[in-house]
Amino acid sequence: MSEENIELVRFVTEEGLNKGNLGNIDDVFSADYEVHTAGLALPKGPAAFQMAVEFWKRAFPDFTCGIQDMFASGELVGLRFRTTGTHTGPLMWMPPTGRTFVVEGVDLHRVRDGKVVESWISDDFPRILFELGIVEEPAPPAGAAPPVGVAIPEAKAS
Repeated sequence: MSEENIELVRFVTEEGLNKGNLGNIDDVFSADYEVHTAGLALPKGPAAFQMAVEFWKRAFPDFTCGIQDMFASGELVGLRFRTTGTHTGPLMWMPPTGRTFVVEGVDLHRVRDGKVVESWISDDFPRILFELGIVEEPAPPAGAAPPVGVAIPEAKAS
């Protein structure tokens, strides 16, 4: 069953999200499908997926969710992804910037009886706004240690 669940989530991602083919959403999402995502209230049911696709494609017509890894455990399917897009349409109240973004994340989907019934979405909306130049990325507090893995250039001797 795990392979079938992975292939269903792959299909939803590639056909629905990437290509915008929404003609079969009632076949792949349950009538009570529920999305869990920060700051975005979506209705229950397949319309939630349709609204999400329309939201992203309106602002980023070339929006793509590249699948990097997938795994399944029982009803759950995990998806590690890299999303990209060029901001050529309105993003809520923000006019197009023409800039692109690249954001990575992990989503989790519950599949039951051949349909997606629940999703936990981890889109990094703040990172997208930083990359588009809409919001300035805050500077770290004075004296704060750099993030792990960030190299700090050494001071040159004068």
